[in-house]
Parts: sequence; structure tokens; C-alpha cells
Amino acid sequence: MNSTTLDRFSDKVLQIVRANGIGIFSLSAADNRLYPQTIKNGSLRVDLEKIDPIDIEEESAFSAHVWRAFQHEVHQVSDEPLQLSGYELPPPVLILPIIWSREPIEEGEETMRRAVGLMMLWEKRGAREFDADDHNLADTLSAQAAALLVEEQLAEFEDIQAAFATVPIGLMLVGLDERIVVANQSARQITGQTNLTGRLLRDIDYQGQLARIIDELRGGRIGQTTFVSPSGLNYIANGQSTHDEQIILAFSSSAINQDAEELVGQVAHELRTPLTVIQGNLQTIEALLEGGIEADDTELVAEFLGTALIQSTRMYRMIDETLNLSRIHVGKELELDIAEFDLVEAVNQVFLELHDRLVRYNVVAEMPDLFTIEGDRGKIISIIDNFLKNAAKYSNPGTTITVRVTSENGTVALSVQDEGIGIPEDAIPRIGREPGFRTDVSKGQAGGIGLGMVYTRRVIEAHGGQMEIESELGKGSTFTAILPAIQH
Repeated sequence: MNSTTLDRFSDKVLQIVRANGIGIFSLSAADNRLYPQTIKNGSLRVDLEKIDPIDIEEESAFSAHVWRAFQHEVHQVSDEPLQLSGYELPPPVLILPIIWSREPIEEGEETMRRAVGLMMLWEKRGAREFDADDHNLADTLSAQAAALLVEEQLAEFEDIQAAFATVPIGLMLVGLDERIVVANQSARQITGQTNLTGRLLRDIDYQGQLARIIDELRGGRIGQTTFVSPSGLNYIANGQSTHDEQIILAFSSSAINQDAEELVGQVAHELRTPLTVIQGNLQTIEALLEGGIEADDTELVAEFLGTALIQSTRMYRMIDETLNLSRIHVGKELELDIAEFDLVEAVNQVFLELHDRLVRYNVVAEMPDLFTIEGDRGKIISIIDNFLKNAAKYSNPGTTITVRVTSENGTVALSVQDEGIGIPEDAIPRIGREPGFRTDVSKGQAGGIGLGMVYTRRVIEAHGGQMEIESELGKGSTFTAILPAIQH
């Protein structure tokens, strides 16, 4: 896990709390160790590969502070330098656990609360110690860090993108020690248990059915069976291994349409990013207001508000896109809200929204300063959004992504060119026409469900345009939307 979002977040924390150093670590449920996600010491960026994972049970002054922070969910402050893989952290060092919590979504569900990481701040500028205001700010910021860490953890395995609590099927994550790491309300109802988190699988495994799925997966086979609940109801139970050999168990009451199930997960995952930014920024502004805004904080508050507005627009469009996918699924036509707008300004808006995803690429924009067209602005922005996200998903960081806006004979061509994996020639005609279709090459490069391009093609055709794809396997692809500049 290595996130540009976390990196930028750490810069803001240093600015707000006025410390010289910060470290954010994620807590692995598999081995109970802390893994560095971002560390900055003054203006220096520390090489994360040189930082060893922290075993919080080892005998050291540093681990003792960490252990107490987790055990009691309280801040720890060291007035002595602390050693971290050869780096010295100058005092005072503030150590606080990052606790992720979520209020119940359904009636009868318990509040979910667990430690997901650790944040450290050291060498307070202009003071000998962290005061009460610093501790309060750190609490607010650690809540935002928790949301970011959870988002990053979920991004590592797309099959549980719905974050257990947001999908209409039972989900359970089982650790290497056969204990249940987390489960959602549906899983508790299906298994007839009021609490699952932290329990051994064998203690809740009705007639040993779940153990058989686990054995299938451990043996390299696909774990799928009919699960009979204690109440006598039949469910389809599926198992899948994660990258660190934990097991995800999913229960559905019937053979769910796989596209629809995965779409729910993908949308839930995508919505988490803007929601996390909005929530965190507003919480930070609230904390600043409570402490009294100083003159040099005004620009920072404006930046937080501006980012929140951008991401709220992105959320609205994602929800609208999901609803329109539902219309497509049942055979209804897309409804367009036609108006005149500046296509170049719309492209620049998507650049801002996807900054964290595109920052690792060399993005080139070949566009006029202004180009006015008629169309449904929100849906055309979705075209740009899907083209750019696909380009980033199937290209290596450091490569070039080129966006072009050109016009000819009353039409506008909006294209995105990448230097990615490319598409086999015989597969090009199927993209955007067959729901769920993905090539073997694309499946190996990144996750996804193949519905984004179906929606994109439908939007283009609803505007009276056409989608064109040019690609060479191993060298890259160009996706182009050719649209009429004026709707008749």
C-alpha cells in the first residue's frame, strides 16, 4: 500500500499541528505488525523500503509506547528520542492509535470499531511539548487517517470493495489463525450469531460447512457450495483467498447476477474516496474553527472547502451513473439533460477530481482554451472520467496519457491515448457492447467488471455520436468519443 492521498494528507497534518516529522503505519490483521505507509522527517522523504515492519510485542522502548497506545486507545508521548530502523525521532514524540469506527447501518447491528494503524508526530515546532489543542487536532486527524487507511486496504482486493457493510450479501473475512477478522450484519443473520468478529471459525461453523470451503481454497481449489443455515435456509457460499492468504466468505440467498453484485461493490468502493476526502476536510475545518483561525490558516481552509466541493460533485455524478446503469440493465433509454457548456472546462474538472490517480503519470492535454458544445454535461464528464481511469488502470506509472479535443465538420472528437497494455485486435469490437466483457490481458493487469465502457458507449450513442478504439497490443490504446457539437 503506497498512497499519494496519504502522502498529501501527511503534508497537511504537519502544517496544521506544526511538527517536523510524521509517520503513518497500517496494522496488519494477519500478523499484528505495523507497516509504514508514509514517513517524513522535516523536508526529507524517508525511503519506506528501508523501514522494517514494527512488531508491537518486541522488547523496545518504541514498541512499549505503541503497545500501550493500542491497549488503552490513548496517546503516548515520549520525551526521549526513539529509534525507528536506524532513524532517530527527535522528542517530543506523540504516538496515537488510528481507530476506525462505523455506526450501525441496520437495526440490531453493533457499532464496528477496530484499530487499523498508528500515527506518530515528532519534534513540535516552536514548543517543547504537544499541548491540549495539539492532542485534540491529532484525534480529528487520526479519524481521517483511519478512513484513508481503510480505503487503501479495501483497494488491495476488489472483491470486497463494498467494505462488508454496504453490500446486500453476507460477507466474512477469516484470518490465518482461523479467526473472523470482520463480518457484516447479513453474515451474522445467516449464521444465526449476534457477534462474529474475533471468534474462531469452528465455534460458529454449523455442521462444518465453512471449514470445507476453507480446505478447498487452501488446497488450491475453488471453494463454492450450498450452505444450510441453522434456521434451515439455503445459501450459495463462495470463498476466495486474498493477497495475504486470508479468506473472504460470501453468502447469497440465490444465484445473484454477478455483474450487478460486483457493480454494487465497485460503486461503494469508488464512492469511498470522495466521501473520505469530504468528511476529513470538513472535520479538520471544524477543528480549526474551534481552536480559532489564524490569519495564515485562511488559505488552508479555502483549499479544504474547494476540495470538498469538487469531490461532492464527483459523488453526485457517480450516483447518477449508477442509476443510469440500472436503466440500461432493464432496457430503458438514457435521459439526457441537454445544455450548452465548455467541454475544455469539463475536462479540466475531471483532471482535478482524478488528481490522486493521475499524479503518477505524465498527463498531456492538447486542447483549445475553450470549446462550446451542446450535450448532457454530467454524462459527457462520465465519458472523460471512464476514458482517463481506464488509461491509468492499464498503464504503468511514469508513462504518458494524452487527452485531445479536436473539431471537424460540426463534430468534436474527445480522445484519450495511453501507452498501456493494449487490446487484442479481435477483442476491440466487443468492448462496450458486451456487459462484463474483459480480455485475458486486462484481467491480468487490474480488477474491474467491464461495465464502465458499456455505459460510456451508451452515453456517446445517446448523443448521436460513436465510440472508436485504436489499439496495438503491448503499445497502448486510444479511445475516442465523436460527438455532434450541436444536438438537433
